[in-house]
Amino acid sequence: MSAKLIRVTDEASFAEAVELAAAYLQEGKLVVFPTETVYGIGCNALDEIAVEKLYRAKQRPLDKPLLLHLYSIEQAKQYSHLQGDAESLLNRFTPGPLSVIVKKKTEIPSIVTSGGDTVGLRFPDEPLFLAIARKAVIPIAATSANLSGFVSAKDGEAATGLSEIADLIIDGGPCRFSIESTILSLLGERPKILREGAIRREEITEVIGPCD
Repeated sequence: MSAKLIRVTDEASFAEAVELAAAYLQEGKLVVFPTETVYGIGCNALDEIAVEKLYRAKQRPLDKPLLLHLYSIEQAKQYSHLQGDAESLLNRFTPGPLSVIVKKKTEIPSIVTSGGDTVGLRFPDEPLFLAIARKAVIPIAATSANLSGFVSAKDGEAATGLSEIADLIIDGGPCRFSIESTILSLLGERPKILREGAIRREEITEVIGPCD
């Protein structure tokens, strides 16, 4: 398999990328797309066959959950339980390079969450991604665009290295942050930062207080 490649350089190629990526996602295909942190590779989170294909393509262990990539808090409420600190953080940092782990709803297949009852939510602050996600409507199960254990793609040129495992690659140029999102668990008695990335600990504590 060799992926179709679209380089986004103007309004016409932007529109083409949005239309084709949304269609590919709805059809259960794998799409590589830019975010503000690193490139992601994703599929329709509601399509278990597509999600399984993503795990195989990435050579990712099935016990490592995927993140739901979404375009709005309203969309997130369809698939997860948001309250308290989660809503405060998302209202402050959405869209942006923060991933929060909360309880999922039954609409999300267990393969996305490695059999668990929680899910990570991510809202990339990247116009191209947001346009694709809104057009596709569906939640996108995704992870960084690389084979497991290798460095994440931080620009379109690096992302093209996945042409043998993806169906479509959208080259949107270099990522703004070039560092992964911060991941925050909201499941315990106190919020816990699992990975500090583009959003600093100090920014989070300003909103919800101390974190582990």
